[in-house]
Amino acid sequence: MKSPQPGWILLGGVGVVTLVTLGVGLSVAAAWFHAARSAPTLEHTFVHYSPDRRYAFPVSGDPRLLSWTHLHWDGSYAVDLFARHELPMDSPEFQAFKRRHIVAVTAGTARRVDNERGGVAVLLHGNDDKVYYFAHLQSSSVQAVSVEEAERVEAGQSLGVIGNTGRWTQYLEPHLHFSVASAEAPSPGLAPDINAADWIMRHFSLAHDLWPEASYAPHRPSGAPVAGQFEITRSFAESSNTNTTTGSPDLASVDLLPLPHRAGPHREDSHGENPLPVQVLSPLRGEVRVHRTSSLGLRVQVTNRHTDETVVVSGLYRVSVQQGDIVEQGKPLGLVEGEFNLMHFRQGQLSDPEAFF
Repeated sequence: MKSPQPGWILLGGVGVVTLVTLGVGLSVAAAWFHAARSAPTLEHTFVHYSPDRRYAFPVSGDPRLLSWTHLHWDGSYAVDLFARHELPMDSPEFQAFKRRHIVAVTAGTARRVDNERGGVAVLLHGNDDKVYYFAHLQSSSVQAVSVEEAERVEAGQSLGVIGNTGRWTQYLEPHLHFSVASAEAPSPGLAPDINAADWIMRHFSLAHDLWPEASYAPHRPSGAPVAGQFEITRSFAESSNTNTTTGSPDLASVDLLPLPHRAGPHREDSHGENPLPVQVLSPLRGEVRVHRTSSLGLRVQVTNRHTDETVVVSGLYRVSVQQGDIVEQGKPLGLVEGEFNLMHFRQGQLSDPEAFF
């Protein structure tokens, strides 16, 4: 986590981190944070403003507790704003993060653009002739849908609460998908033409996390995700069958159980056996992202941007890679005890992982 700058105090214990500037004028402090006019909860008490106060950081509260990269994982100019990985999911700071508000980054008109991938989403046409897209909100106060009925908003005004709505995002921890586009962009939400991380740096002097360039070679998934024998306990077809209680096209994947998996009496798996920890291997060369979920456990995503292929392993209890690592095919990703889940995205569509092992 980035350490606090000299002259700042972190005041915790109230569900949100408040920053107070010491030794400078009140006008400078106000340029950073202020009490928002439309504050329904404590998590929207403070908004981070640009020095000229024309722009507001898109998530209320302390932005230094957030993490984002220069490019979206798919290589686009959008950013995903997550709570920093140093914050445990059961920490008060992370719990407060889940209640943070998404705010209008500038004055303009806002309308709802909910969609399958973005979930609850808002499009803001700014007075600066730019278009801002906010996705995966848990809920939104914006009611207008059409351009004609778009609601007038001011910089810092709440648009809703951070969340994880959307086709696949519902299985990830809460975060904001944020993008910036010119008025001429044909599809501002899906294909932004302005780099959002650069926009944040320009207006707030807040740097993105360092991320490696895609200097690795193109690669397509190949090989089994474990070195030994394994059993497929749920197939791709079974997982996508909507006629079952657990089937869903959004979770089309395979469940695997490494064999043999028996160990001592200290742990038990869903089959009533004692599992032996097993290394899960990456079937793909690419860059790593680590996600935390309450339903699927630790989750490692490996993406090769050259071939637009992504492999996602869920159900790890320990991870042996870090955010931003470049891994080769066959490198250990972490440990599982018993069953784990494997998903494969090819050009943005779910594909049967059994095809490559």
